[in-house]
Amino acid sequence: MKKLFFIVSTLIIIFGIIYLGIGFYLAQTILKNDHSCGAHEGSFPNTWSTKKDYQDYKNIERAALRKNFDESLYYLDQWEDVYFPSRDGKIKINGWLFNYFYNKPIIIVVHGIFPNGKCKYESSLIASLLIQNGLNALTIDLRNYGQSSIISSYDNLGATEYQDVLGAFDFLQTIGYLKNQIGLMGISLGGSSVIYAAANDSNIKAIWIDSAYAEFNMALSDEIGRYGFPNIFGPALSLAGKLLTGINVIALSPAYSLKQNDQHYYFTHGENDERVYVSHFYFFKQNVLSSNISAEFWLVPNTYHVDAMLKHPREYGVRMKNFFNKYLDE
Repeated sequence: MKKLFFIVSTLIIIFGIIYLGIGFYLAQTILKNDHSCGAHEGSFPNTWSTKKDYQDYKNIERAALRKNFDESLYYLDQWEDVYFPSRDGKIKINGWLFNYFYNKPIIIVVHGIFPNGKCKYESSLIASLLIQNGLNALTIDLRNYGQSSIISSYDNLGATEYQDVLGAFDFLQTIGYLKNQIGLMGISLGGSSVIYAAANDSNIKAIWIDSAYAEFNMALSDEIGRYGFPNIFGPALSLAGKLLTGINVIALSPAYSLKQNDQHYYFTHGENDERVYVSHFYFFKQNVLSSNISAEFWLVPNTYHVDAMLKHPREYGVRMKNFFNKYLDE
């Protein structure tokens, strides 16, 4: 009997070690931050290119879209390098300010997960599309990215980064913008940061979200499956994530953070998105409709992750203009 107990106990311990080990492996892989901008490191609003890493895209259509995109049509030669504190006061945030139009709205553009930053082409392209449509822009590096303060080796999935967005919101008011002239635009994981920012400041009236995840447990299941593991490892990954970051990642749910208090949202997503599945778009939509939240939706046919801005830049820009001009003041 003692021998059997010893064997069973040993197997349980071994299983527990393996189980937690896989959880930490997944958490490390998913959350550990690359502070660089990858192939786009050193790019500026007048030098960025989608061709720098097009060959890394396994999807032929996505690779061709980047290889053939004429970025020179969207270069911007005038911007100001700015620094300001995150709203929590402990962190310095860097941004590029595109202050082109007097007394017109300005949009804070927030990048996605690593390797990323304001240097990657999505942020610069969005800034250009905004300016082409008569709106100003501020692209920023979140904490642990680019020229902003590096304080951690892990991404907190927007749970702390939203303070950086609010810091940008505060900064713009110090240089003359009114609260009701400032909108937010989040790309991919940046969508979480802008949603949490708006949830913590009711003065923010217009929020554009491109290809964001809607609910953590959905994203958790997606990521575990992406690495070939079953959902049974979800609790181990969540525990490891909390130990590594100090954040209870299970509590993160952008869809349930949307507000009804005179805030307006715009959700766009690629129908064929393989990075953040289109199920997240539908989850947002279902929650919005059932909660009487003000929102508009654009599901882009035959389009992959954050590719709509490259595939339909003119339409993308016009839609942003119409949305932000509708809810922001001149």
